[in-house]
Amino acid sequence: GIGTPATWSGGSRGGLGAVTARASAAFEGAAVRGGGDEETRLRDALVVAHRLTSEFGMDQLVWNHISARLGDGAILITPGDRMYHEIGPADLLKSSGNVTADIIHRAVYAARPDMKAVVHLHTPSAVAVSCLEEPFVCLAQHGAAFHGRVAFHDWEGISDDADECVRISAAVKGDFNVLLMRNHGFCAFGASVAEAWVLAFYFEKSCETQMLALQTGQALRKPGEDVLAHASKQAYLPGFRAGDSEWAAL
Repeated sequence: GIGTPATWSGGSRGGLGAVTARASAAFEGAAVRGGGDEETRLRDALVVAHRLTSEFGMDQLVWNHISARLGDGAILITPGDRMYHEIGPADLLKSSGNVTADIIHRAVYAARPDMKAVVHLHTPSAVAVSCLEEPFVCLAQHGAAFHGRVAFHDWEGISDDADECVRISAAVKGDFNVLLMRNHGFCAFGASVAEAWVLAFYFEKSCETQMLALQTGQALRKPGEDVLAHASKQAYLPGFRAGDSEWAAL
C-alpha cells in the first residue's frame, strides 16, 4: 500500500528521487498552512493519488494534473514542477500557474457542481484509444462504469485558449465520468479523490483491453446493450462504485 502520512519517507521508485523527510515535514505543516480539516484531508488524499499514479506507471514526468475542489470553491492541484512520487501535501497549489491545467480542470468544475475531483492523464492505452476513429468501446466487465458515461472533446493543441474552457464545459455536462480528449488523453472525475482516481485506473485498463483485442485482428465481440445497461447500473451500487472498496486497500 501507499502508507500513511507518518510513513511517507520516499518514492515508490527507489533511486528516482526519494522524498525522505521532506514529504513528512510537508504534511506536518499542511494543517498549519491549510484552511482547516477539510483542506488537510484533501491534501492527504491528493498526495496518495499522485503517489499511486507514479506507482502504477500512469504518470508522465511532471506533466498532467490531479485536483480537488474545496467547499469554498478553491481548487488544490498538482504543482507541475515535481515528479509525482515526490509530491507532499504542502506542495499542492491553489493555482497551478499552468494555463492548460486551469482551463481543463476549471471547465469540468464549472459544468459539474457534483464533481469534487479531476484526474487528467496521458496514459498509453487511453491515448491510443483517443486516436481511433471509433474511440472508446466498453468490451469487458471492468469497463461497465463507463458505458454511456464517456464524453468527447477534439484536440485543439495545447489548452491555452480560454474559449476552450467553454467547449470542455459543454462536453462534460450530463451523466459523464470521463472526458476522452481525442489525440490527447483523458480526464476522470468523481465525487471524491478516491472515486476519480479509481475511475482513471479502470479507464486505462479498459482502454488497454480494447487495444489488446484490436491487436488480434479478429472482430470484436461487443456486449449487447441490455447487459451493458445492467452492468453500468451495477457499477454504481454501494461497494462496487469506484473507490468504495479499493481506496482503503491502496
